[in-house]
Amino acid sequence: METKKILSGDNRLIILSLTILFMLSVFMCRTSDAAKRTISSVWPGMSIEEVESLLGSAEKIKSVERHVFLNSGRVIVENDKISDIRFDDTRDEKSPLSESTTEHKEKADNQLQYLRIGNNSSRIEQIAGKPDKIITGYDWHYNKGEYVIEFEGDRVSAVNKNLHTGLEKLDWIKLNFSPGALLIMNITIAFIMFGVALGIKPENFKMVLKEPKSLILGIFSQFLALPALTFMLVYFIQPTPSVALGMILVAACPGGNISNFMSSVAKGNMALSISLTAFATIAAVFMTPVNFAFWGKLYSETSNMVIPIRIDFFEILRTVMLLLGLPVVLGILFSRKFPKTTERIIEPVKKISMVIFLIFVFMALMGNWEFFKSYIHLIMFIVLAHNGLALLTGFSIGSLGRVSRADRRSLTIETGIQNSGLGLVLIFNPRLFDGLGGMAFIAAWWGIWHIISGLIMAYFWSKKPLPKEDYEPVNLKV
Repeated sequence: METKKILSGDNRLIILSLTILFMLSVFMCRTSDAAKRTISSVWPGMSIEEVESLLGSAEKIKSVERHVFLNSGRVIVENDKISDIRFDDTRDEKSPLSESTTEHKEKADNQLQYLRIGNNSSRIEQIAGKPDKIITGYDWHYNKGEYVIEFEGDRVSAVNKNLHTGLEKLDWIKLNFSPGALLIMNITIAFIMFGVALGIKPENFKMVLKEPKSLILGIFSQFLALPALTFMLVYFIQPTPSVALGMILVAACPGGNISNFMSSVAKGNMALSISLTAFATIAAVFMTPVNFAFWGKLYSETSNMVIPIRIDFFEILRTVMLLLGLPVVLGILFSRKFPKTTERIIEPVKKISMVIFLIFVFMALMGNWEFFKSYIHLIMFIVLAHNGLALLTGFSIGSLGRVSRADRRSLTIETGIQNSGLGLVLIFNPRLFDGLGGMAFIAAWWGIWHIISGLIMAYFWSKKPLPKEDYEPVNLKV
């Protein structure tokens, strides 16, 4: 094991780079919007000419259909899809997930709060009942949609300070997946985990008895440190509830199935990488539900944005058991019963499963492209900061634990590459979160970004030579 100083030149450079990247991303997450343009001088009854003389031309004009519920609000429909939900009171100043206080008990029965942007217009009557009237008109948007002036004919009918702009809008969005697409996603994830399990052998766990230190540090980093630090990051940047839950869920997932490949490119300790993947995959059947339930509920109870979403531990456990536990057991049994067949198919299965997953994520984004295009900038830096924190966590724990450089590389990658595909399956489960926008955006973009960041780091390390003794653990046959 390496006995040199923990903070060598290479280590300082990596820690400095990750820290700067992380802090820059957090800063970008917290930057405020530009100054808001006031429209207090606009009143119902004004003509188009009067509005333009006061505010100038609108940034965007949309032809819409307003489903009006008297004393409740209006549901805005474009092309048979709900594009906005506007309440006549201010109870939605937090988020659609916010719990109404006692003084707003009557307003808590407003069924409009259960609608989501992206729902088909047919859902309006199914959920909220028949509207009192339907009005066709135009919406004029100002200041990036923060202010909306409603027109009927050539006269102003309402002036809105649109609460559904920026990051908070993701709480209101439901991404669209057909039952068939969800079935394909479940099968894809199960196939990926079956492929991972084909490479799990009893030899992988010899590390526990032979050199347990690095393995224990890796388990601590992935299942304890990362969820805890994610909770701290969430509490610091204060994202909206659905985004916060998405970050917590990703941190609770096991390592991604491409971490072994990245460790190989990075000249890391492949035996450690494979052992961590094997252990994390099995442990995640229980640890993923436990971590998400614990940190999710802790956030709900301590945040000033109360989240009445019921975090169903047993439903999460059941889903994880079916999509992770069962394929892993079948994969291990298959590899033991048909070792020769396993040797022939293991690499093709891993490659095919990765290609299938990437195609599926791409198709999922294309199916919700308008939402993705409109809101990806809102969560891009949050995911970048979160992934930077994950990589920094793995590297720091390896450095503080004084393990070899090869081990540090594997610990960094195993902590920073998360199985966001499993997270997506849980998010789109209609019995759990039913495609909640902020959670889905976080998990989907993480699934893309962690491949990019992992490959960049692996390439950087591939150019950095290691001491001869650091190669010794790689020779363990698996």
